[in-house]
Amino acid sequence: MKYSIDTSAILDGWRRYYPPDVFPELWEKLEQLIANGDLRATEEVLEELKKKDDDVTAWAKRHPELFVPIDDAIQIALQELLERFERLVNTQRNRDRADPWVIALAQVAGCTVVTGELPSGRLNRPRIPDVCTKLDVPWMNLLALFRREGWVFGRRAR
Repeated sequence: MKYSIDTSAILDGWRRYYPPDVFPELWEKLEQLIANGDLRATEEVLEELKKKDDDVTAWAKRHPELFVPIDDAIQIALQELLERFERLVNTQRNRDRADPWVIALAQVAGCTVVTGELPSGRLNRPRIPDVCTKLDVPWMNLLALFRREGWVFGRRAR
């Protein structure tokens, strides 16, 4: 496994920056990462996606191998993470519930977090990049993943 992907990266990619009707090859490449076992998410990401039952949710459901079941190692990492960064999850708004799971998976698997979030710069209201930086867990956005993988789209034949 190379990457643990967050809900925000999937949603931003699908809805905002790289919709599959415009960038189908990109989504095929992401699906290849999933098939190769290089791109994973926890089941909590799927639960967040299910909150709005739409085309991105349908896409996710067509790729069940993307979602890793929660095991003891991930639960232990999660518990330790939440002891240090309890404000990572906004329990009052019932949001960001998958965030600590995404980081815990990356810690256990030794991989990079892919997120659409930007650092807040405040550990009293941390976001994924803030916690990753503090824990020395590498993180990147979706575009950085494309670059790391060496993907180039729209190149004209010479």
